[in-house]
Amino acid sequence: MDIAAAASTGYSYRGPSKIYRREGPIKKIFLAVIAAASLAYAKFFGGPMDGTSWDVKVSPESLFSFSQRGTLVFENGMLSLSGRLASGFTPALYLSKDGRGLADQAWNASLSSAQDGIINWQGFVRGDRIEGIAVWWTKNGKPKRFSFKGRRKTA
Repeated sequence: MDIAAAASTGYSYRGPSKIYRREGPIKKIFLAVIAAASLAYAKFFGGPMDGTSWDVKVSPESLFSFSQRGTLVFENGMLSLSGRLASGFTPALYLSKDGRGLADQAWNASLSSAQDGIINWQGFVRGDRIEGIAVWWTKNGKPKRFSFKGRRKTA
């Protein structure tokens, strides 16, 4: 197939023996609608971890650093931090799914701060325990890794 034939049939030409089918706009619109519906559902109806708070101990993955205590709060489809962990990070949507036998729930969220950068949280819930990792991407672009463990906060 030559370049003219590829263009007339909805294919794109990318060099010898590299002819690809173009993605139609319908597929992109469909995927955008699904993503928007998922985010709206989480925002308005919450997620499976909503209404829970967790006391956690966050430890840097370095030799000479001290751990910090704080609270992870899941409410209305959002994760927020309290205590010393918060320091300007705004609440953000979290995603959660079944842990497929390894855990009750697996979740992740990315919280941002104009001054401090972005922290990506990923964790697992097993019964009344939570654990995972957090990677803090500072403003200068260097990642700092942390691990965390904790228990469900009791009233």
